[in-house]
Amino acid sequence: MNEVGAVWWIELIKVSPGLITVLLAIFVVCAYHGELKTLLSRVTRFKGVGIEAEFSVKTLTSAISAHNVVVGEYDKYGAIKRLQAVAPLLRDAQILWVDDNPESTRNERALVEYYGARNTTVISSRDAERELHNNVFVMMITDIEREGNATEGLEFVDRMVQKGIMYPRSIAYVATDQKAKPRPANLFAITNRPDELMQYVCDVIERERF
Repeated sequence: MNEVGAVWWIELIKVSPGLITVLLAIFVVCAYHGELKTLLSRVTRFKGVGIEAEFSVKTLTSAISAHNVVVGEYDKYGAIKRLQAVAPLLRDAQILWVDDNPESTRNERALVEYYGARNTTVISSRDAERELHNNVFVMMITDIEREGNATEGLEFVDRMVQKGIMYPRSIAYVATDQKAKPRPANLFAITNRPDELMQYVCDVIERERF
């Protein structure tokens, strides 16, 4: 073998491992295209679920911290799993939030919006009544103390009933512990805990959309 031929064989031997690897990879992709596509789909879906859970946990944890309540991990993750389960029902669901300090519920509103709900936020009973006249809501979430009245939220719900306005199921979201206290008339539920609020939202949406 002459010198040129020897050099050619030496160079071929050098690149052969890499070339073989490339050819093998092409073969695997062609031979197992369907299986690889399914695997990639699963990996992408699992990654998406992880991102979804991360956002939900962070947002709900922020809400719990802002409301200065103690919520166990089981209850927190239980609320998130429930939201994930009813997400198809929450899509485009119209929710009316009545609160004279809407900043205090920004995390809660962000969480239900993430799962597809659409929020309308007002700060007074007058604005809330106007919205109830002009739009159809699947539920209303209201504070109780506002406009200089310690029970305005409850009185507003009662007034809507007395006027015969077709009002949605109402949840009172308050600042004080409600354990062992009776549920006020005309309310679906009342709570000061963000995780319980999410559970009640899921309860209402299941009743209204099933």
